[in-house]
Amino acid sequence: MEDDWLKFKKYPHIGRPLTKRKDSGWVKEYVTNPDKVSKHKFVTLLHRTLSQRKYRPVKNAPKNKSGKRQRTIGDKKQRHIYFSSHLDSIIYSYYSYLLTTAYEEYLKDKPYGSVAVAYRKIPIGNGKSGNKSNIEFAFEAFDFIEKNKDRKLSIIVADVTSFFDNLDHRLLHSQWKRVLGVNNMPADHYSVFKNLVAKRFVNENELFGRFKHKLMIERFKPHDTSQKVLKRKSVSKIYNMRHEKVVAFCTTDEFFEEAVDLIRLDKPFNPESREARGKGKLKGIPQGTPISATLANIYMLNFDERIHKAAIDPSKKAYYQRYSDDLIIICDRKDEGYFYDLIRDEIENQAKLDIQPKKTNIYHYDLNPDKEFKGGIIEDGVVNPNKQLEYLGFVYDGCKIRVKTAGFSKFYRTMKRSFKRGAHFAKKAHIPSDSLFETRLYKRFTHIGSRRKMKWFPDPGSPTGYSKSVQYDWGNFISYLNKANDIMNAINGDDTIKRQYRKIWSKFHEVKKQTYEEITNTA
Repeated sequence: MEDDWLKFKKYPHIGRPLTKRKDSGWVKEYVTNPDKVSKHKFVTLLHRTLSQRKYRPVKNAPKNKSGKRQRTIGDKKQRHIYFSSHLDSIIYSYYSYLLTTAYEEYLKDKPYGSVAVAYRKIPIGNGKSGNKSNIEFAFEAFDFIEKNKDRKLSIIVADVTSFFDNLDHRLLHSQWKRVLGVNNMPADHYSVFKNLVAKRFVNENELFGRFKHKLMIERFKPHDTSQKVLKRKSVSKIYNMRHEKVVAFCTTDEFFEEAVDLIRLDKPFNPESREARGKGKLKGIPQGTPISATLANIYMLNFDERIHKAAIDPSKKAYYQRYSDDLIIICDRKDEGYFYDLIRDEIENQAKLDIQPKKTNIYHYDLNPDKEFKGGIIEDGVVNPNKQLEYLGFVYDGCKIRVKTAGFSKFYRTMKRSFKRGAHFAKKAHIPSDSLFETRLYKRFTHIGSRRKMKWFPDPGSPTGYSKSVQYDWGNFISYLNKANDIMNAINGDDTIKRQYRKIWSKFHEVKKQTYEEITNTA
């Protein structure tokens, strides 16, 4: 189990790719050697911007015939993701493993050890195998509400602004040492820390533009499908890289000889020099590296300790849980102001971060004269029952728990894009059929692919022609919905969540029919 961190990824980066078969031995020896890591020259990060356009109803939007509010295309939500080179990624993964082990050991006897739930392996327990997911964590919060329906409850759900981009380097350094139990950070750990906070990167599009005429691709040897070789190829569009099986933009030497001018970094690092130049404090770490999530939990140790201490106060009897940068506090109405001010002070003044005003919501729930547990979000001091409690992808209305409609919208958008992509390739001259490769689509977007099962691979030496593997099909979105339905059934008392996806099958075939018509009309 200690080698879970040794993972070989296949995304294109700077430098030749590593493989498990050829490189496991020397990579493991190198990465676990503190002297080598302390002197390691990290490769520049690869930066990619992910954009997602929101399509939601604005406040007081007119309703259509079915009673739903008309949706408006909003501003794009952008996420900046950074990919480390293959060897650097394994170094980060190993040090994430070391820090996670130290973090769990540190929390073992702490009363607040269970409040941070993201990026951790927390066993389900109660005789069940596996670890908890966001479904179980959301259930625990909703279950607390269910068991306290006799109280006038306030629920505060807050979201930290650009969490990874704003981590204070000095505080992160201090918490890192705290978890390791040392006064001075070891040289190898400091090497990892120093490279993270420097955040040197190159934009993916610019790197592609520089090397697109000689990208490194992987191909089988002529007349020998048991071995692969690296070749050079020109690729005109960046979105064709996956189809062409591009494994690297260039070698490390080529990058430093031909593209060092593409490196972006926020100099100077010295605080006094930055202040003299009118620059703000250097802060943040790259989101996307194998160690980023672990550092997020370590960074929030003080916050978790203080909020939990306030929540378990016998005079408060509140509930606190944090999932990365999302946190929820459930308390008595009379304590709402106290907890709201507390989390703002702890986030802004102690953790040196900001809370998103638009994503910090307060909800009120209590029993009405008819003994019905009702409520909603507070807007302008008034309860709006049209907006119910949202947490970790679920909506709770005081009675039932459902999956957010945004999750279904994303699923349907992905489905349509996959059909569109299938149609694109079906029209290509080199594709021998106008097929949409339906098996793959049924597996991704219908109940047919929702079962988690072991994969079997062709094996001429086996009597059946196939042999078991150690890999599994992990299911799809419907698998997630079925699991959520089973867990939330303890509160819902029925198949509320299953009923939410009853139209997926018909919508799938509707999109399939439209796509084939498009192929036929353009043939």
